[in-house]
Amino acid sequence: MTDTLTGPSTEGVLEVTLPARTVFGLREQVAATELAAFFRRAIPHVIAEFARIGIVPAGPPTAVYRHELGQRFDVTVGFPVAVDLPAAAGDLAAADLPAGRAVQVEHTGSYETLPAAYAALGAWFGTHQVRPPDVMWEEYLTGPGAVEESAYRTRVVYPVR
Repeated sequence: MTDTLTGPSTEGVLEVTLPARTVFGLREQVAATELAAFFRRAIPHVIAEFARIGIVPAGPPTAVYRHELGQRFDVTVGFPVAVDLPAAAGDLAAADLPAGRAVQVEHTGSYETLPAAYAALGAWFGTHQVRPPDVMWEEYLTGPGAVEESAYRTRVVYPVR
């Protein structure tokens, strides 16, 4: 998806308007090399906490990334919800996703090939001369356990101000 004259393509980038949403999940500072292990630990933990306090997910597993510092991320891994975080939520944290204009790409393939989605979004930001925000998220529409890696579907979303 690279044009030899202009660099990465913006093909597949959609401009959308999204409602405000909240993700409840486990929030930690995680090195890029430790993300997979964090996800394997966080998703079952969040599911167990939801069952314990009676919360039903209102969407797919989601990772909210804030403030990449070198190769470390402030990341919340969990699920969107349609309720307020109860006091009995233990170590779960709320991550608010803003309403409004956003750009997104839906990627099909293994997580190792996700850089292509980020390249398309980076090209969109460059073309539109807009700085990417410090907060963005990935929604895991189809992933481990459901299909083979080549059929994983991940939506990468950046709010646009």
